[in-house]
Amino acid sequence: MKKPREDIRIVPMTEEHIESFRACLDAVAKERRYLALTNAPPPDAVREFMRSAIARRVPQFVALDGQQVIGWCDILPNEKESFAHVGRLGMGVLREYRGQGIGQRLAERAIAQAKGIGLERIELDAYASNEPAIRLYEKLGFVVEGTKKKGRKLDGVYDDVFVMALIMA
Repeated sequence: MKKPREDIRIVPMTEEHIESFRACLDAVAKERRYLALTNAPPPDAVREFMRSAIARRVPQFVALDGQQVIGWCDILPNEKESFAHVGRLGMGVLREYRGQGIGQRLAERAIAQAKGIGLERIELDAYASNEPAIRLYEKLGFVVEGTKKKGRKLDGVYDDVFVMALIMA
């Protein structure tokens, strides 16, 4: 791990972060390795989605280098009544900021808020090839509950998808 960046702030997502968040999301998506997306949705769609999440007080945090969003973590609660205790984690950090503990700080803040709003289970999918992310999730207490063999195919290359969960109650 690189030296931790103490100057990187972890703060709740607000409307003022939306444009910078979209740029960060787009950069990570265009790497075509870590996210289901290969580019960010259109600006209006991102703005509408994020405003709705902010209004619902969804656990979502951004990492800031100055005013630039360089990472994010959100936990979207399931809206179905029988799954209302479950949230789905998504996160990303710009390449040049990885390996500095930023992802862990983001996830810890989001998980703490998720507990605070009554979520009992957090789920995520992780590509088997994304070993640093899997190590982070395991460090946070997530366990692999299953494997989707050849669950992802991009540019003709398959990757298994690990279904992981953190049980908090």
